Amino acid sequence: MRKAALFALMMTLLLAACGGEERDSVAVLQQQYAAVEAAVMEANITCHCDDEVCRYELSCDYTPVCSTVTVLAPEELAGISASVKDGVLTLSYDDISLDAGTCTEAALSPVTVLPKLMEAAAGGYVTEESREHLDDRVCIRMTCDLQDDTQTVYTTWFDEGSFLPVRSEIACDGQVIHEVTWNRFEVTEQRSTEEEPAENRTT
Repeated sequence: MRKAALFALMMTLLLAACGGEERDSVAVLQQQYAAVEAAVMEANITCHCDDEVCRYELSCDYTPVCSTVTVLAPEELAGISASVKDGVLTLSYDDISLDAGTCTEAALSPVTVLPKLMEAAAGGYVTEESREHLDDRVCIRMTCDLQDDTQTVYTTWFDEGSFLPVRSEIACDGQVIHEVTWNRFEVTEQRSTEEEPAENRTT
């Protein structure tokens, strides 16, 4: 939790150090997430596909290049891991699938959800943004798509004070296929945002 607090403090200092000029909070948010080089996260994921609903609790050791996702629940799948590298999913056990219903494409698999949401937070094309109340929090809602898949829409509600993720949804062709409740987000390695402004970084 200490790393998460430092991440939130960095956000606050960056927003305050603007020399009196207004900064677009969504642009600052994306700049900070683009600077994350390693993070540990946990979330509950509900998957909707056809008439089936599946629920998982997953942990993720994230880097922009390769992430390892481990199942925490349900119990019968606990401990199974998979890696996601360059958008390609590799399961640790060939005879076990985490696909929800008929969602067999890697891009729609629940184990790709957290890395994909990080990719969207760091460099997605923002199509909508707003401030909303979520339970007892004021959140920034950011909706993005990715350059290689404009049919899939990624929406995350970030706590306005800390910029930490609270809830997310992934929709495909207008239908929500994944709902995410974030339980943990800890940055373990982060590049200085002064090294390369986000607007100069290609995605």
